[in-house]
Amino acid sequence: MKLIVPTTFEPGFVEALAAYPVSRVYGSLSEEPGARAKMWLPAVREEQVEDHIAQSRSRGVGFLYTMNSSCDGSRAFTAEGQRWLAERLGWLVDVGAEGIVTANPYVIEMTKRRYPGLRVTLSSLVNLDSVDKALFYENLGVDAIYLPEYLNRNFKLLKVLRKKISCDLAILVNLGCLVHCPLRDYHANFISHASECLDRGCYLDYSLAKCTQIKSASPVELIKATWIRPEDLSVYEELGFTQFKLAGREKGGEWVLRAVAAYSARKYGGNLNDLVIGLDGIDPFGEFPIYLNNTRLDGFIDFFKKKDCRLGCHGCTHCQEWLERSASVKGNLRRYGEGIGRLLQRFTTGSFKAPLAGPS
Repeated sequence: MKLIVPTTFEPGFVEALAAYPVSRVYGSLSEEPGARAKMWLPAVREEQVEDHIAQSRSRGVGFLYTMNSSCDGSRAFTAEGQRWLAERLGWLVDVGAEGIVTANPYVIEMTKRRYPGLRVTLSSLVNLDSVDKALFYENLGVDAIYLPEYLNRNFKLLKVLRKKISCDLAILVNLGCLVHCPLRDYHANFISHASECLDRGCYLDYSLAKCTQIKSASPVELIKATWIRPEDLSVYEELGFTQFKLAGREKGGEWVLRAVAAYSARKYGGNLNDLVIGLDGIDPFGEFPIYLNNTRLDGFIDFFKKKDCRLGCHGCTHCQEWLERSASVKGNLRRYGEGIGRLLQRFTTGSFKAPLAGPS
């Protein structure tokens, strides 16, 4: 087993990973577009990134620089954007980064032609959910593919992908997004342009609020989310997968190291929400008021080896039954959901007003 984990750039973070099977860490400068808004990421300078890469290399851990915005507004095809991209990739080569993570096919081709020493990983934001898509990107030159989290219980497709695709495939284990999330693409594009909102003094994540409201109204969505428990990694190893990616760039070192320890040990005796992005504390709404006892979920995943959830539930009660078996309410769930509903109402009725942009 090899883990790919987010770095916090904190002093001693790489050293703290030494006891675990971590092969790579990933991160970037917070102000550059990616799959997380800069307000949630550690603010570091280029010099700190360079030092962190050197520390990682000294311990045999590769560093992947995330450039995984789902949209750049066609900036990469402007003279300014091309110059920035060439300089950024050249800098990564110079400072010893192992490679990049990107969702942009143009960036993939440019990197492989001009900087062949950089490893290129395809972001899970690409929604790679077929063999044909995987073959396209493999032929484009990617060295690895992060599979989207919504494939985690599609065992038939995972088995075929591992058989047909030669490049590395990594499973994303700890996202708590809605199953087959209808907001996924919109949310990714919103985050990719979040810096524009932040630079104007405003950042409100409609998709996160809507997702959390849905979970509050229907807690079974917590169970339906396609996370993978530490205890169930062996199910994927039996299919030939050896690389597992942890999400959590927006978390601090204590949170990330807890998740790393749990997945390394293949065991966790507490609240599953402690390990899964989207099930733990949701800012600004606070801690989600349901406790998922991970020790009561043994055997939950076996059902999905034969069930295709893309066809809908249609009377299936598997997840509801396991929710009742493993969950306990530890707060006022109704009040929690109502608070989110009031915030959403401000958005949709127009009573929320964003600051006006200044003169250009």
